[in-house]
Amino acid sequence: MKIVKTAMLMILALSVGVFGVSVIISLAGRDASAPVITSDTDVLEIPCDYTQDQLMAGLSASDAEDGDLTDQIVAGSFSRFVTPGVTSLTYVVFDSGNQPASLTREVHFTDYHGPRFTLSEPLVFREQEGSYTEAMERLGAQDQLDGDLDDWITQTDTDLNYSRAGRYTMSVEVNSSLGSSASADLPVHVVSAESQQVHIGLTQGIVYIPQGGSIDPKDYIDEVTDGSGNPVDASSVSADSGVDVNTPGCYEIHYTADSGAGETWLTVIVEGGES
Repeated sequence: MKIVKTAMLMILALSVGVFGVSVIISLAGRDASAPVITSDTDVLEIPCDYTQDQLMAGLSASDAEDGDLTDQIVAGSFSRFVTPGVTSLTYVVFDSGNQPASLTREVHFTDYHGPRFTLSEPLVFREQEGSYTEAMERLGAQDQLDGDLDDWITQTDTDLNYSRAGRYTMSVEVNSSLGSSASADLPVHVVSAESQQVHIGLTQGIVYIPQGGSIDPKDYIDEVTDGSGNPVDASSVSADSGVDVNTPGCYEIHYTADSGAGETWLTVIVEGGES
């Protein structure tokens, strides 16, 4: 029994010795220097439709053991906006010993504006035919960085009554993943069947223009047809614009057929100030 205990102690001591030697060898062969990422600018200015080369512009990375690691730099995710269109981005690189280096710099999207609403067709409904679901199906939103935001739109308020002709308002808002938001009080019209015998089709249901810009109502008439689908001369449609291009806000252009048997509205949002 004594011999067995002695042998076990010898094996244990040998194992500890081997482990210690392996640790020393491992530490001796370890790369003691971490890589470094540098940038030639603190603020990167790029367009919203940036390329990967533009995103990586001005960066370099190196390591004492591995040399140039610039082509191995990886970009992370953008932070939420500090101010509209301004975010930060962290870059990471690893050397052959899996030692990391990181660098964070500010990114300015030079042409960014907040999310904008879209309408597949005007918010005009015949009495007894409109619904919340149909209105929301026509409504969409786009962001220059996120793309489609349709699923993130919420209706915050409305006085709509689809059973009675009149002008109503639907308040909506949407938020992007980076923290930019948009809201609008969109006009909605419920009309009688008699005023829809002539169909005035528009190229779009909502238009955005900058403060001080211009808009020609005739540019948005797509087609005019009678109740049987036959073409009607577009010159028979008149447009009454209530748009004040010098004051930011939500406006409308009212289109009516000469016969009075057709009407629709184009929503116009005049943008101004910070987006």
